[in-house]
Amino acid sequence: MLTAEFVRLGVPGNYGEVYEGLRLAFEVRLRNWEQDKMLVWDVDGEVFVGSDRSPRRVYLGRARSLTPLEIDPNVEIPTRAYLDLRHDELETIEGLRDGGKPRFEVKLSILLTICLQQPPKCEGCRWVGIGPCGPSQYLYLTRYTVNVMDPKSNSSIIEVDRDTWLDILSKLGFKHVRIIEVPAVTGMVNEHAKAAIEYLDRAWELMSANYEETLNAARKALEELKSYARDLGFANEKGEVDFAKVYGTDPKSSLAEALDDIFRGLWALTNVGSHAGRSRLIKRADVEFVITTIYMLMKSMQENMKSQQP
Repeated sequence: MLTAEFVRLGVPGNYGEVYEGLRLAFEVRLRNWEQDKMLVWDVDGEVFVGSDRSPRRVYLGRARSLTPLEIDPNVEIPTRAYLDLRHDELETIEGLRDGGKPRFEVKLSILLTICLQQPPKCEGCRWVGIGPCGPSQYLYLTRYTVNVMDPKSNSSIIEVDRDTWLDILSKLGFKHVRIIEVPAVTGMVNEHAKAAIEYLDRAWELMSANYEETLNAARKALEELKSYARDLGFANEKGEVDFAKVYGTDPKSSLAEALDDIFRGLWALTNVGSHAGRSRLIKRADVEFVITTIYMLMKSMQENMKSQQP
């Protein structure tokens, strides 16, 4: 009788609308397969989320559209169902996503009226006769339930690619999630390496609330990174990271000097957090830069130390 096809996931701003809260817009196409005109009075649907990284499926809330629609026979028209979220619900999505792709499922409940000779049989439908609407026809009211189908997967699983999702988070202005995705550092070989990652993860968590504590956590990550290199024999007589050994190059090479400068620069930047009153000079983008650079430096060091070991 009626089908719903997913078009795209966006935010109100994609459609020239202004909305201050956290709101997702599910754009769908509704198709009327009957031989008579259909009037849609409201659209209300359950939304669930999972991801390509997790088997879990979590209920998020109800997506709604109160825009009346008139759908001619065998015609499809676009509409949007809006889902309002809280910060903790976006955190839930991010936790399930874990750097991957979110997967949504939307089950719409559509209040409609249509002029029919005889209402079709449909699961869960309850037809209420309103009155005559033509020769041998009656106007019926019902609430029809239908899953939104994604033509890409040919199923009710709506998988949103990572770039699209990150763009949505950015447009929402959501401050409690990691907008910058950092490749995971794997193959940790000692407790110092594990501790460095834990401090960096802690820095991400603190970033939305306290820049000073964020930078202190980043400084501790650098300290653990230094100990990590020392444990593997990649430190000089002063206990500092020997980047010439790490990268297998001459101590006076521009590569070794540049990497040493990067490490010292990060050390200086994270020192801001230990001086009261100076954190006001640090913006969120600065803190993201520091944490991301430490992540990537550690990943680079790890790969090169592996190649230098027998």
